[in-house]
Amino acid sequence: MKFAVTVALPCAAFVAAASAAAGSAQEAASTPPPSRSELRAGLESRFKAMDRNGDGTLDRSEIEAANARVAEEAAAALARRLEEEFARLDANKDGMLSIAEFKASAPPPRPTPVDATLQRLDSNKDRKISLDEFSRPMLAAFDQLDSNKDGTLSAAEQQPAGR
Repeated sequence: MKFAVTVALPCAAFVAAASAAAGSAQEAASTPPPSRSELRAGLESRFKAMDRNGDGTLDRSEIEAANARVAEEAAAALARRLEEEFARLDANKDGMLSIAEFKASAPPPRPTPVDATLQRLDSNKDRKISLDEFSRPMLAAFDQLDSNKDGTLSAAEQQPAGR
Protein backbone atom coordinates (compact mmCIF):
# COMPACT_ATOMS: atom_id res chain seq x y z
CA MET A 1 0.00 0.00 0.00
CA LYS A 2 1.37 3.44 -0.95
CA PHE A 3 0.97 6.61 1.06
CA ALA A 4 1.03 9.59 -1.27
CA VAL A 5 2.87 12.54 0.17
CA THR A 6 1.08 15.74 -0.64
CA VAL A 7 1.08 18.63 1.81
CA ALA A 8 2.60 17.26 5.00
CA LEU A 9 5.97 15.60 5.18
CA PRO A 10 6.16 12.27 6.93
CA CYS A 11 7.57 12.28 10.41
CA ALA A 12 10.98 10.97 9.42
CA ALA A 13 11.54 13.64 6.80
CA PHE A 14 10.51 16.34 9.22
CA VAL A 15 12.79 14.98 11.94
CA ALA A 16 15.66 14.62 9.50
CA ALA A 17 15.17 18.17 8.24
CA ALA A 18 14.90 19.53 11.76
CA SER A 19 17.95 17.58 12.91
CA ALA A 20 20.00 18.71 9.95
CA ALA A 21 18.87 22.30 10.33
CA ALA A 22 19.40 22.39 14.09
CA GLY A 23 23.13 21.68 14.23
CA SER A 24 24.84 23.25 17.19
CA ALA A 25 23.45 26.30 18.93
CA GLN A 26 26.50 28.29 17.85
CA GLU A 27 26.09 27.33 14.20
CA ALA A 28 22.40 28.20 14.32
CA ALA A 29 23.20 31.59 15.80
CA SER A 30 25.82 32.41 13.15
CA THR A 31 24.13 30.86 10.11
CA PRO A 32 21.28 32.77 8.48
CA PRO A 33 18.10 30.77 7.93
CA PRO A 34 17.70 29.27 4.47
CA SER A 35 15.56 30.95 1.87
CA ARG A 36 12.31 29.25 0.89
CA SER A 37 13.90 27.93 -2.29
CA GLU A 38 16.90 26.57 -0.37
CA LEU A 39 14.56 24.92 2.14
CA ARG A 40 12.53 23.37 -0.69
CA ALA A 41 15.66 22.08 -2.41
CA GLY A 42 16.87 20.51 0.84
CA LEU A 43 13.48 18.92 1.47
CA GLU A 44 13.35 17.55 -2.09
CA SER A 45 16.83 16.08 -1.64
CA ARG A 46 15.84 14.41 1.65
CA PHE A 47 12.58 13.14 0.11
CA LYS A 48 14.44 11.62 -2.84
CA ALA A 49 16.87 9.93 -0.44
CA MET A 50 13.89 8.42 1.41
CA ASP A 51 12.07 7.40 -1.80
CA ARG A 52 14.18 4.29 -2.38
CA ASN A 53 12.15 3.01 -5.34
CA GLY A 54 11.95 6.45 -7.01
CA ASP A 55 8.18 6.42 -7.55
CA GLY A 56 7.60 9.89 -6.09
CA THR A 57 5.77 8.62 -2.99
CA LEU A 58 6.85 7.16 0.33
CA ASP A 59 5.39 3.80 1.26
CA ARG A 60 5.32 2.29 4.73
CA SER A 61 8.64 0.46 4.34
CA GLU A 62 10.41 3.61 3.10
CA ILE A 63 9.05 5.62 6.03
CA GLU A 64 10.07 2.87 8.48
CA ALA A 65 13.56 2.76 6.97
CA ALA A 66 13.90 6.55 7.17
CA ASN A 67 12.64 6.57 10.76
CA ALA A 68 15.16 3.84 11.63
CA ARG A 69 18.01 5.84 10.03
CA VAL A 70 16.98 9.00 11.91
CA ALA A 71 16.75 7.07 15.20
CA GLU A 72 20.17 5.52 14.58
CA GLU A 73 21.71 8.93 13.82
CA ALA A 74 20.06 10.44 16.91
CA ALA A 75 21.37 7.60 19.09
CA ALA A 76 24.88 8.07 17.71
CA ALA A 77 24.71 11.83 18.30
CA LEU A 78 23.47 11.27 21.86
CA ALA A 79 26.28 8.80 22.52
CA ARG A 80 28.83 11.36 21.28
CA ARG A 81 27.34 14.09 23.48
CA LEU A 82 27.34 11.81 26.52
CA GLU A 83 30.96 10.81 25.91
CA GLU A 84 31.94 14.47 25.51
CA GLU A 85 30.09 15.39 28.70
CA PHE A 86 31.70 12.52 30.60
CA ALA A 87 35.14 13.58 29.36
CA ARG A 88 34.42 17.15 30.45
CA LEU A 89 33.36 16.02 33.94
CA ASP A 90 36.26 13.55 34.35
CA ALA A 91 38.69 16.21 35.55
CA ASN A 92 41.60 13.83 36.25
CA LYS A 93 40.99 11.83 33.04
CA ASP A 94 41.03 8.43 34.78
CA GLY A 95 37.92 7.19 32.98
CA MET A 96 35.81 7.29 36.15
CA LEU A 97 33.77 10.01 37.83
CA SER A 98 34.52 10.51 41.47
CA ILE A 99 31.93 11.96 43.81
CA ALA A 100 33.95 15.18 43.83
CA GLU A 101 33.93 15.40 40.02
CA PHE A 102 30.22 14.63 39.92
CA LYS A 103 29.43 17.22 42.60
CA ALA A 104 31.54 19.83 40.82
CA SER A 105 29.26 19.49 37.79
CA ALA A 106 26.08 20.24 39.73
CA PRO A 107 24.73 23.77 39.34
CA PRO A 108 24.64 25.75 42.56
CA PRO A 109 21.23 26.04 44.20
CA ARG A 110 19.50 29.32 43.51
CA PRO A 111 17.46 30.94 46.26
CA THR A 112 13.88 31.84 45.51
CA PRO A 113 13.69 35.51 44.52
CA VAL A 114 12.35 37.70 47.33
CA ASP A 115 9.67 39.17 45.06
CA ALA A 116 8.36 35.68 44.29
CA THR A 117 8.16 34.87 48.00
CA LEU A 118 6.37 38.12 48.74
CA GLN A 119 3.95 37.58 45.87
CA ARG A 120 3.15 34.06 47.08
CA LEU A 121 2.84 34.76 50.83
CA ASP A 122 2.11 38.47 51.37
CA SER A 123 -1.68 38.28 51.20
CA ASN A 124 -2.29 41.85 52.44
CA LYS A 125 0.36 43.29 50.05
CA ASP A 126 2.16 45.32 52.76
CA ARG A 127 5.56 44.02 51.48
CA LYS A 128 6.03 42.11 54.77
CA ILE A 129 5.20 38.57 55.79
CA SER A 130 3.47 38.06 59.13
CA LEU A 131 3.48 34.78 61.07
CA ASP A 132 -0.10 34.20 59.91
CA GLU A 133 0.83 34.73 56.24
CA PHE A 134 3.94 32.54 56.65
CA SER A 135 1.98 29.71 58.29
CA ARG A 136 -1.22 29.78 56.21
CA PRO A 137 -0.11 27.66 53.19
CA MET A 138 1.39 24.84 55.28
CA LEU A 139 -1.50 24.80 57.74
CA ALA A 140 -3.94 24.67 54.82
CA ALA A 141 -2.05 21.70 53.38
CA PHE A 142 -2.08 20.01 56.81
CA ASP A 143 -5.81 20.61 57.20
CA GLN A 144 -6.43 19.14 53.75
CA LEU A 145 -4.55 15.95 54.67
CA ASP A 146 -6.20 15.66 58.12
CA SER A 147 -9.33 13.97 56.79
CA ASN A 148 -10.78 13.16 60.21
CA LYS A 149 -9.99 16.66 61.53
CA ASP A 150 -8.41 15.36 64.76
CA GLY A 151 -5.39 17.70 64.55
CA THR A 152 -2.89 14.89 63.87
CA LEU A 153 -1.88 13.09 60.71
CA SER A 154 -2.16 9.33 60.86
CA ALA A 155 0.08 7.13 58.71
CA ALA A 156 -2.83 6.65 56.30
CA GLU A 157 -3.42 10.40 56.01
CA GLN A 158 0.25 10.96 55.26
CA GLN A 159 0.22 8.58 52.27
CA PRO A 160 0.01 10.21 48.84
CA ALA A 161 -3.41 9.96 47.22
CA GLY A 162 -3.97 6.85 45.14
CA ARG A 163 -1.69 4.50 47.10
